Amino acid sequence: MEYQDIEEIAQGSLAIMNPTTIGDVCAAAGPAALSAGDHVLDMGAGNGTVLAALGRQYGICGTGIERRRSSCRLAEAAFLDQGLSERLRIICADAAAMAPGTPADMVVCLGASSIWGGIPHTLAACAPLLRTGGHLLLGDRYWRHERVQPEFAREWPDVLTEYELLSVFGETGYELCGITRSSERDWDRYESSIWQSCRAWIAAHPGDPRTQEVEHYLRDIQAEYLGYGREHVGWAMYLLSYEAGAAP
Repeated sequence: MEYQDIEEIAQGSLAIMNPTTIGDVCAAAGPAALSAGDHVLDMGAGNGTVLAALGRQYGICGTGIERRRSSCRLAEAAFLDQGLSERLRIICADAAAMAPGTPADMVVCLGASSIWGGIPHTLAACAPLLRTGGHLLLGDRYWRHERVQPEFAREWPDVLTEYELLSVFGETGYELCGITRSSERDWDRYESSIWQSCRAWIAAHPGDPRTQEVEHYLRDIQAEYLGYGREHVGWAMYLLSYEAGAAP
């Protein structure tokens, strides 16, 4: 079974595939002062939940880019059901291959930096997609402590401390405008939802030879989270403003 297949089993049914809430996403985007008609580009849009929420809250137009066809179908259905299909659309494609078009007022990238191989590359990839003065809403993990045991740090070499993140933001032409951190309760709810999705799939597929792989994945992520993830890793949304040519 490919990793993306296990990932879809674990997270495909989740409304938001990150440890946050719709209320926090909208609040994190608030200082960008989005208004009706502004264009938002959501990279790795999942089931379209975040884009739909911004559409309802701020009246924006938007495009979501998502590679999983099952998620694209759910997003299309959600936009239609919520009366948003005239303003929001989903494109089933690899966000890493996205060619710059009309610059967006905001790019949203929540838990999707792996598309480009880490946060520095993500910041560089999103810059051409933004208008000057536009905003990037970046959501990702960070080390909660500077001194993380090497055996833990080796597991996630792309995770940075927030001080390191601040430096990378400045080096790539972004200014930090705001931060919204997830709580331990948010993390617990998110991880528990993944575990429940895996358990439900296993129960629904007795005798399936793939079950052993899903069980192994479930044991691994539980051990990872309770062994060191919950103590050492945080998750936050960073609202960044972008000025073309501002990088030193």
